[in-house]
Amino acid sequence: MFQSLDKYRSMIRINKDVPSMPFIILGAILLFLGFIGVVRVFWQGHEAVYGVTRQVPWGLLIATYAYFVITSTGLAFIGGLGHAFGVTVFAKMSRRIVLLAFIILLAGFTQIGMELGHPFRLLYLFILSPNFSAPIVWMGLFYSIELVILAIELYVVFNPSGTNHKVAAVLGFFALLVGIVATSNLGFVFGSLTARPFYHGVYFPMYLVVSGIAGGAALLMLIYNIIYKFNVPDFYSDAMAGLGKLMGICLGVMIFLLSWKIVSSLYTQPQDSVEAVTTLLKGPLSSHFWIGEILLALCLPVALLLISRVKNLKALGMAGLAFMIGMFFTRYDFIVAGQLPPMRAGLEGAGVETIAGLVQYSPSVGEWMVFALGLGLFLFLYFMSERFLVLDEQTRQ
Repeated sequence: MFQSLDKYRSMIRINKDVPSMPFIILGAILLFLGFIGVVRVFWQGHEAVYGVTRQVPWGLLIATYAYFVITSTGLAFIGGLGHAFGVTVFAKMSRRIVLLAFIILLAGFTQIGMELGHPFRLLYLFILSPNFSAPIVWMGLFYSIELVILAIELYVVFNPSGTNHKVAAVLGFFALLVGIVATSNLGFVFGSLTARPFYHGVYFPMYLVVSGIAGGAALLMLIYNIIYKFNVPDFYSDAMAGLGKLMGICLGVMIFLLSWKIVSSLYTQPQDSVEAVTTLLKGPLSSHFWIGEILLALCLPVALLLISRVKNLKALGMAGLAFMIGMFFTRYDFIVAGQLPPMRAGLEGAGVETIAGLVQYSPSVGEWMVFALGLGLFLFLYFMSERFLVLDEQTRQ
C-alpha cells in the first residue's frame, strides 16, 4: 500500500520554471467573480440576471458552452490520433491533451448548467425525464459519456506504473468518436430548426467539428509556448509542426464552408437567412465578424502558419492565440446572428421590440460573470496541474 502511495507521490513535483502562478491567480479571481454570479442567479433568478429574452432565448452562455466543449472535442480528436491511430508526434503530448480536454469540458458544463438557470435541471433533463426524440438530450448524453471516457483516460495516462498503451488506444478512439458525434449533434440541435433558416441544414454540424479540431490544435500550440516561455524544446518541434499542419488544413476547410454559407444565404430564400448574414456583414455584429471571425480566426492564423513553415514555433503560439480569441467571436456570432431576425413582425402589441427590423440582444453583467466562472475554472485547474504535476513527456523518456 505504502509503495503504491510512493508511486503516486512521484507524480507530484513543484515546477518552479513553469510560469503558472499568474494564470492560477487570474483563475482564482475569475472563479470568485463567477461565484458571485452564481449566487446572483440563485438569489434573483434567471430572468433578472441574464440578458436573454423570449425573442433571443440563447445568449452568451450558449456561445461559451459551445466554445469550451467543441474545443474539448478537438483535443480529444488529436489525442485519439496519437493513442488510437499511431500518430506518435501527438502521442508524446498525451498527458496535456487529455488533461486539457477534460478540464475544458468541465468548464463547458458550468456554462450549460448555469444557462438553464439552475444546474440541477440538468439531472431532470438528461436523467429523470429525458426526451430521446430531442437532439439536445443526445448532445448532453454524448458529452457526458465523453467526460467519463476522458476521466478514465486521465487515470491511464497518469498511472505511475506506466501507460497501458492498448487501453489508452481504445479510450482514445472512443473519446475521438464520441467527441465528434457529440459536436456534430450539437450542430444538429441548431440544424434541425426549420423556424430559424440561418441554422437549418447540414452546415453547422460539419463546421463545428472542423473548427473544434482547429481549436484543439490552436490551444495546444498556445499552451506549449506559454509553458516553455515561447522557447519550445526541439523534443516537441515535430509535434508542433504537425499541429500547425492540422490547423492549416482545418482553416482551409473553414474558409471554404464559410464562403459557401454566406453566398448561399445571401442569394437564396428564405429572407430570414439573408437578414442573419447581413447582420454579420454590415449589421450590429459586423465588427465581431470582420475583426473576430475573419481577421483573428482566419487571416492572421493563416499568415502566422505560413511564417511558421521556417521552424518558427513562436509564430505557431501566436497563431493559436489569435485563433482562440477569434473563435470566441465566431461562437458568439453563430449563436446570436440567427436569432436577430424576428420570427414575427414587431407590430404594436406583439411584444416584439425591433430596431431596423432586428430584435436586440446584449450580454448582461451576470452572463459575463458566469463566463468568468468557466474560464476561471479552466485556468485555475489546468495551471495548478502544470504547477504540481509531471506533465512533460520528455522527463519520462
